[in-house]
Amino acid sequence: MASTHVLALDLGTSRIKVAVVDETLRVVSSASRSHPTLTSEPGMAEQSPALWLEGIRSATAATLDALKEPVEIAAVVLTAQMPTLVALSSTGEAVGNAVTWQDARADDLVLSRLTPLERRRVYDVAGTPIDGRYIIPMHLRRRDEARYAPETILSAKDYLYFVLTGEVVTDPSTASGFGNFDLEDLDWSRELTDLWGASVKLPTVVDPRHRAPLAGSGAEVLRGVAAGTPVLVGAADSVCAHHFVTTHFEKPISVIDGSSRVILASLARAHAPRDREILLTPLLDTLDSGAELDLLATGSSIAWLAGLLDVTPEEIERFALAHGDPARATTLFYPYLAGGEQGALWRSDISGSVAHLSLDTTRADLALALFEAIAFETARCVELLESLGDYQTVVALSGSSSSLLGAALLGALLEVPVVPLTAYSPSLLGAALVGLSAIGASTASSPVLADTPPVLDAAYRRALKEKYATYLAGAPAPSAPGGVS
Repeated sequence: MASTHVLALDLGTSRIKVAVVDETLRVVSSASRSHPTLTSEPGMAEQSPALWLEGIRSATAATLDALKEPVEIAAVVLTAQMPTLVALSSTGEAVGNAVTWQDARADDLVLSRLTPLERRRVYDVAGTPIDGRYIIPMHLRRRDEARYAPETILSAKDYLYFVLTGEVVTDPSTASGFGNFDLEDLDWSRELTDLWGASVKLPTVVDPRHRAPLAGSGAEVLRGVAAGTPVLVGAADSVCAHHFVTTHFEKPISVIDGSSRVILASLARAHAPRDREILLTPLLDTLDSGAELDLLATGSSIAWLAGLLDVTPEEIERFALAHGDPARATTLFYPYLAGGEQGALWRSDISGSVAHLSLDTTRADLALALFEAIAFETARCVELLESLGDYQTVVALSGSSSSLLGAALLGALLEVPVVPLTAYSPSLLGAALVGLSAIGASTASSPVLADTPPVLDAAYRRALKEKYATYLAGAPAPSAPGGVS
């Protein structure tokens, strides 16, 4: 019997990844292409939708050309970074650049436009502890720009779906990144839309398994894929990654690494808390919500330190691993290098800092302190999620270049097992699962192969827990949703 293959596209923050995946979740062929983020002014983080499409054309061609023998693509499925704003003109053109989730320029607008009680109302309806990194406030900030008069606003994945099919739709997980989505009705909230004063068209909210045929113009972007091939809407990248994890692990908490880190667990919608700073995101099974905590500066903070020291991010991890006496290291790093979401915190009024510096501080001290800080904040997130449900495993999803120091540190801090995985592209594979199930393919993936993290000696494990207590004593405290206690 011939295998069923889908083409999965993952538009990430730094690169586009494309893969042909079969019904056993085997990646038959894949390719990726990087795209730049424009940061020419403080708080700015924009990308070119035209460069996204160039990257997709190139990566798709490379993926299909690398196949040992031609295969029929039964469906295309999407996942992407979110929330990232793409404004669309009445003629279907992108208006200027996309504004990514890393952009902080609308933070002040949210604080000035909404009272604490109104921000709390956004949280009650949308499950979003709101700041300026959501699509509606990004759009409102841009209204003062010359020649900015879009007809419709979309997220990144919505834009790709429009280019490929001509349909203006979104899925619930992506819609939750707008700031006016009703978690109960799984549709746009008229109350919140009026609260924002956002008089612009929004995409229709559909199921992640919604499909439309690949248009002729879309086939020009995905050359080698036949026009008429079903294109699935898919879901947000973090939701797809968690979907992959939940198919292989019982009651997991997913720790998903990239430019940022997402800590995500399934939670029955009826049990979703409304008195804590936790982002609530619809999952693929919309009877559940994802209880999500985001650390905005993890991979990006490692890249930042690497840039300061004129080395690669991989060398930063090697410096930390090579520290001569980690049990006696005293440097403390508070990694709040990006405003807004900070895991168990949701505060745009804090910034990063380093404590206990001296003339003896080395590159290894700084590197180790940064990896420890990311583990400390992640442990704080996991402990908060554990108070909400019975979770059995933490699954740490890292890139293939990781030496797994982060997973080892997290495992030393937590009471639940930490399983590190580096050999998978979880967002792509989660999206592929969506596509395969939607077209009725029978999936039978093999058990995942866990990696082995470095071993931390007993003295360092004890010192790490003591340092965690010291870290928490000096760390900022969480604020209530909307700033209302």
